[in-house]
Parts: sequence; structure tokens; C-alpha cells
Amino acid sequence: MIMTSLVTILAIFALTILAVAVGERTHLPYPVLLLISTAALAFLPFTPNLVVDPDIILPLFLPPLLFSTARRASWSVFAVRRRTLFIMAFALTAVTAFAVAGLVKLLVPAVSLPLAMALGAMVAPPDPVAVESVAGPAHLPRRIMRALQTESLFNDAVAIILFTAAVAAIRGERAFGLGVAGNFIVGAVLAIVVGFLVGWIASYATTHLRSSAASGALTLVVPFLAYLLAEEVHASGVIAVVVTALEIGRHAPEAVHDRVITTSFWEVADLLIIGAAFGLIGVELRNIVTDQGWSDIVGYLPVALLVALAVIVIRFFGTWVLHWMTRRSRGVPRNWRECVVVTWCGMRGLATLALALSLPAVAKGTVVVGRNFAVVTALVVMIITLVPTGLLLPWLIRVLKLQEDPRKQRLEAIRLSRRAERAALSALNSYLATLDLPEDTKDKLRAWGSQLHRRITLMQSLPGGPQTTAEFHSSSPEKYQEQHDMMVSAQTVALEAARAEVLAARMDPELDVATVDRVLRTLDLRTLAIRS
Repeated sequence: MIMTSLVTILAIFALTILAVAVGERTHLPYPVLLLISTAALAFLPFTPNLVVDPDIILPLFLPPLLFSTARRASWSVFAVRRRTLFIMAFALTAVTAFAVAGLVKLLVPAVSLPLAMALGAMVAPPDPVAVESVAGPAHLPRRIMRALQTESLFNDAVAIILFTAAVAAIRGERAFGLGVAGNFIVGAVLAIVVGFLVGWIASYATTHLRSSAASGALTLVVPFLAYLLAEEVHASGVIAVVVTALEIGRHAPEAVHDRVITTSFWEVADLLIIGAAFGLIGVELRNIVTDQGWSDIVGYLPVALLVALAVIVIRFFGTWVLHWMTRRSRGVPRNWRECVVVTWCGMRGLATLALALSLPAVAKGTVVVGRNFAVVTALVVMIITLVPTGLLLPWLIRVLKLQEDPRKQRLEAIRLSRRAERAALSALNSYLATLDLPEDTKDKLRAWGSQLHRRITLMQSLPGGPQTTAEFHSSSPEKYQEQHDMMVSAQTVALEAARAEVLAARMDPELDVATVDRVLRTLDLRTLAIRS
């Protein structure tokens, strides 16, 4: 059994790599391709069955994926986009859950109100993993992508709290009522405290770890620690993970090598974890179909399709309300075309699947009436909002003429590089005044500093070492090494000043964090090249 499960997991990883290659060639989102391929393979008779405990799906996948997404954000983004955050992440998620519950209760009176509420909570939150991994490669304008990321980081927290309260009512533990709002506020406050605490401890530990590999490994452990600790004190694990990631990002590691290792580590981890998550969704489709039976699924389809339509319509109205409220500040969305795209990107995924599978089948000693209907409906909503929308998103962006102009990101990178260059030149001139170097060498270093922005944006190589100065060849080996070390230290001082300026720019809400991180990574690689 263990070997069979291991083979299945390795097969999912292999399919992930294949899906990435196909996605790059076809310009289609690889997670959707992976879901389709794993679902198709899962229905083949020779494919082994992989059974995963529903209770571990969210704790296993959500912390690292949320952490990875939140690492690419900053506190300033949330401060500027607080209106988007409140409307899309909190208000719209709650409204969707209650509206779906009311619709289900109206269409299927036999379903209890708590079960209808649980179904509403299942299908309410767009999945952060789906939004990031499917919408990201589609070349959406970065400001729309940032708005989607801001929303998707917190809506799971609202949905999970509503779902937990509904399940407690199904089990007869307590009634579903206004206490949910109070529980959410208390849980959110506790989660923020946990997130700040874990983030501070992790940042402190990182500065005292000498091993870059250990620093990278720590960032993988931290999201699980924050999530489980928050859940243990009955707080929101989702909010705790997001706050932890933002705090660690604010205290970015000063060690260049640590940052390069950690970034590379998370690029690989992201790929494999997202692959495992979407592969699991594909595999679980067969388990759900086997458990429910095709006849029941077909019988549930009319109501399930109406619920899916309601979810999409509610999201469109929510985005239109946001457009109306932010029209003067030129927020997101700015027009009806952006409203359509933001609605289109309301993809349900891992959270919907995990909540559906964890819905209890028995409560108070009796079978929960309508449980199969709720699971199938959630599955249908997930497929409709994820598969066709994911495959057609690049086409929709082209039709609506919303493609991101590649020159815009390049110009933003150039402007940031010039800021870094000015900081580097200032630090370099101050440092050169303290060094005993030939004037022509100092001039070469100043020329190098004045072209730093080109070296960042065009990836030009650094100038040679001391051999660029003729006087170095006639000097003794000791003098040669001394002047070589001074040149390296001067370049390092300049790059450190440039890096500090870029890290400060990361808190600027007008700048794209992804662009800032690319410039920062280039500076890090330059520093490592000098030191090698």
C-alpha cells in the first residue's frame, strides 16, 4: 500500500514536469493541464487508488502555498488595498456563502440550513493556489494580479470559520448564529499575534544561522508551525501564515547567499507542491465519482449548475461594487472589461475540495441527509470555475485587450535600477575616499557604478578584477592581492547600498513586488560573482 501510494505521488511529480513543459509551449496554465491529465489517468482501470485523509489536506498543502504567495507581497500593499481586501476577501466571501445557502435551501428544502451553509462556505472562496498558479502565467496586468493575490490570501479564513460553525451546528454541538462574527474577530486577532510572534522568531533565527541550507529549510517549517500553532489556540491558521510570511519578508535576510538559496529553494518547492495539490484534485475526482455513483451525480447536476452560476454572478456584482467604490482612485477593476476578468479569475480549488471531503457523513448517530448532494455540488462548482476558465483565460485577456505591455515592467525595473545606482554611487564615493588605490582604478570603479542600472537590467558582466589596471601587473603579489581585495570591497559596498535601496522600495505600494524581487535577485547574483 505504501509503495503504491509512493509510486502515485512520483507519477504526479513526473506529470507536473510534463505539464509545465506543455504549458510553456501552448501558453496554457499547467495546473489545469495537470488536473485534467491526472483525472483522466485516475479513471483508467490499472491506476492504483490514492486515499488521502481529508483532515490533512488543508494543513498539508495550504500553509506552504499561502506562505509562498504572501512572500511576494508586502504590508504596504495591504494598507493601500484595504478596501479591496475588505470587499473581496471578507464581505464577498461571506455574502457568497449566505446567498448560496439561501438558494440551496430554496431549491432543495430537504437540505438542512446548517448543511446549506456548509455548502455555501465550501464554494465561497476563490482558491489562492488556483488564482496564483493559473492567472499568473496568463500575463494579466500586474495591478489586477496584485488585487487577486490580496483577495485570495484571506478569503479562505472567512470560509473555514463559516464552514466550522456550520459543521458544529450539523453535529448538534451549537447553533449557527451571530456568534460566528465574534469568533472570527477573536480568531483573527489571535492569528495576527501568532503570525507576528512566529515571524519575529523565524527572522531572529535566520540571522543567527550560519548554514544557508538550514535557513532555506527553516522557511519550509515556519508556515506549518504558524498554521498549527494558530489552530491549536482556535485562531485562523490562514491569517497566521500570511502574517508570518509578511513579517519575514519585512525582515528579509541580510545574507546574500541565504536569500539566493531560499529563493531557488521555493521556486522548486512551489512547483512540486502545486503539482501535488492539483494532482490530488484530479485523483480525488475518481474517488468522489466512485463513492457517489454516476446516477446520483447526474441527478444533482441541475441544482449544482445553478449554484455555479450563482457563484459567478455574485462575484461579478461584487467586482462591480468594488469598481463603483474605487472609480475615483482608479483602483481595480477600472472598467467593465476588468470586472469580467476579475470575475473570471474566481477559481475554486484546493480549499473547496478539502472542505467538501471533510464534511461529516454521520452526525448525532444518524446519516447527514444531503451530504452527497453537497459534495457533488461543490465538486461541480470547482470544475466549472477552474477548468474552462483556466484554459480560456489567455484567450479572454486577448479578446478584451488587457494584455500587460512587457515594456511597462521593463521600464519599472529600469527606474528602480537607477534608484539603486544612485545609492550605490553615493556609498562608493564615500568609501573610495578612504582607500589607497590608484586614481585610474578609482575612476574605473566610479564608471562601473555609474552604469550599474544597465548591468542590472541588461545582465551585463562585471568588469574584470585588478588586471584592468596596468600598475597592478608590476606590483608585488602582496600588493596585487591587497588592491584586488580593496576593489572587491568597494564593489561590495556599492552593491550593498543598492540592495538596501531596493529592499526599501519593496515597501512602496506603487511598485510591483515581483519586479523589485527580480532586481534584488540580480544584485544578489552580482555580489556572489564578485566574491567568487
